Amino acid sequence: MVEKVTDIHLDSVDSTNTYAKTNYHHFDLNGFTRITADEQTKGRGRFNRSWVSPKGLNIYLTYFFTSSKSPMDLNNLAQILCLSITKLLDKEGLKPQIKWPNDVLVNQKKIAGILCETIDLHEKFGVILGAGININMPKEMLDQIDQPATSLLVETGNAHDRASLITALDAFFLEDYALYKREGFKPFYVSYDALLTHKGMPITFIQNGTPISGTLHSLNPDGRLNLLLPNGEIKTLSSGEIKQ
Repeated sequence: MVEKVTDIHLDSVDSTNTYAKTNYHHFDLNGFTRITADEQTKGRGRFNRSWVSPKGLNIYLTYFFTSSKSPMDLNNLAQILCLSITKLLDKEGLKPQIKWPNDVLVNQKKIAGILCETIDLHEKFGVILGAGININMPKEMLDQIDQPATSLLVETGNAHDRASLITALDAFFLEDYALYKREGFKPFYVSYDALLTHKGMPITFIQNGTPISGTLHSLNPDGRLNLLLPNGEIKTLSSGEIKQ
């Protein structure tokens, strides 16, 4: 059964994740709350990087819900939302890929990113699962971002209705999350692995500030990354980022 989403829409906010973190005690802790905003003044990505969030152009969204502390792997939740976003983009005619763990790329350029945070609610976690998706951002604005970036507008040549895309994303994510709760990451492994970038390529991986070089070997069935080291050892990584 797909759960109902309570919608909170804001004209402007520092960050939808920060808003959820500050105001979660007003939410229905037995359901899903979705916070969206027309703009973020202090949008955040992973590692406290800023997320460029101009007004009225893109999707800035956070899902808040509670999760049992065991046996769920919170790292997988960002990966599940990543896959939900790839379904949304595929529906719009694009061919997205995933840069592990949770960046969505189109034509080797970033179109979406996920930030997952948690609050300890004693017997449960409060999950704050945020996404930024570039929708109607023009090329001249994307070119000012400090990494290759793209948008639905640039890739398709057409402007898109953000509200209808959010509604579609709700359906994809709630269905995916319900499956994840029932069966874990196993049903998603093949789809995620097929979309994984850099497979078979030499990469440098940054883990806790330390670079590790090797070849991206495969996705582990639990969602972690397998790196083939020069000495032939396979190192399984649970956090960090790919730097080429």
